[in-house]
Amino acid sequence: MTIRVTASTATAVFRPVRPGFHLYSRDLPPGGVEGLGVATNLTVRDGLTATARPTADQPVRALHLPSVNATLPVYPDGPVTLTLPLRRSGHAGDAVVSYAACSPTTCLPPVKDHATHVTY
Repeated sequence: MTIRVTASTATAVFRPVRPGFHLYSRDLPPGGVEGLGVATNLTVRDGLTATARPTADQPVRALHLPSVNATLPVYPDGPVTLTLPLRRSGHAGDAVVSYAACSPTTCLPPVKDHATHVTY
């Protein structure tokens, strides 16, 4: 994953490292669906203020899991970029990300509320 902050946006590129892995939609409810999934998300704090919700460069598709009879919103396999409009109030701040990468049979450990300090 890479994070970039400019004068008006924060951008996070999430890249699953294994082929056939997807990320969950940023619109996944808190706690997932039936306890499954972690929303892909980008927020900011401490010198950075979001001015709108993040947008994704990939469409959302429904992934049905018959074994648990649940349908989850996911992005297509591969990388996803989230862009967050923001306002800066200093020379540094934190970009905070959450995500989980899964294949149809395996999920990697999720990352929740991981902060990266950025200067600009």
